[in-house]
Amino acid sequence: MWNRSDVDFVSSAELPWHPVPEGDFGAPAGGRKRLLSADPDDGAETFLLRLNAPHRGVLPAEADVYVVSGAGSLDGEPLGVNDYVHVPAGAAIDLVPSVRGLTLYCGFWGPPRFLAGEGGGTSARVTHTERLKWTPATWSGDTPLDPGAMTKVLRSDDAAYIYLAAMMPGWRSADEEAHPVYEESFKIYGDVLMGARGVMREGAYFFRSPDVFHGPLYSRGGTMSFIRSDAAPTTEYRTPPPGRAWDELAAVAYAD
Repeated sequence: MWNRSDVDFVSSAELPWHPVPEGDFGAPAGGRKRLLSADPDDGAETFLLRLNAPHRGVLPAEADVYVVSGAGSLDGEPLGVNDYVHVPAGAAIDLVPSVRGLTLYCGFWGPPRFLAGEGGGTSARVTHTERLKWTPATWSGDTPLDPGAMTKVLRSDDAAYIYLAAMMPGWRSADEEAHPVYEESFKIYGDVLMGARGVMREGAYFFRSPDVFHGPLYSRGGTMSFIRSDAAPTTEYRTPPPGRAWDELAAVAYAD
C-alpha cells in the first residue's frame, strides 16, 4: 500500500482519462479513471473515477472512497458530494449513480478488482462529512498553530488515519515541517502554498513518504483536503532557509 514513489505534487486536471481495465472497479459501462499513484508490489492504487452506470458486486480489497462530484446511492442510501465511504475487504456494494453520474476519489489497499457475488457479510459505511463538526488541528503537538486549521477525523484504526483538513483564508504556518507517517492528500477545493513547490489548487494530489520536509504553508483563499495516513500525524518543524519565507514564496506563487 505505501510502497510508492513520492508525488509532490501533480494537478489531476493535467492527467488523461483512461478506460478502466476489464475486471476492475469502474469497468462496467465504460468507466474512466485518472491514475494518481500505485504500489507496484501489492497492486494498491489511488485514482479518480467517473461512473455513469450501476455497479453491483464485490470489492476484494479494502477501499476509501470520497465523492468529488455528482450523486447517487450506495446500498439504497443517498450518496452525494463530500460523502466518505469505507469499504471493507470482501464487501458487496450496490452503487447506482444518478443521471448526473459520479466522480469518485478512490484509494484502494490492494488491486481495484470488482467481482460478481454476494460478499462476505461486511458492508460499506457511508459518512456524510458535512454533518460532522470541525475540531482544531492537533498535528502540531506542543507547537501552537495559527487559528483556523481544522480537521474532521473520518476513520482511525490500527492501519489508517483518514481525515479532512481545512484552513481558513489567510492561514499560514511559517516553518517547514515533516511528519513521521506516510501522507496522501487530494485537494477538494481552495489553494495552499506548498513551499517552493508552488500552489496546490482544486484537484491537486500528493503522496509523501515519512520525514520529508515541506512548506512553509499559506492559503490565500482557504482550502480543504482529503488525507490518508498510516497513523495520526505529528510534526517536526524547522526554520526555512533564506529566501524561502512564506511571504516571499507567496509573492511569486500567487503573482498570476
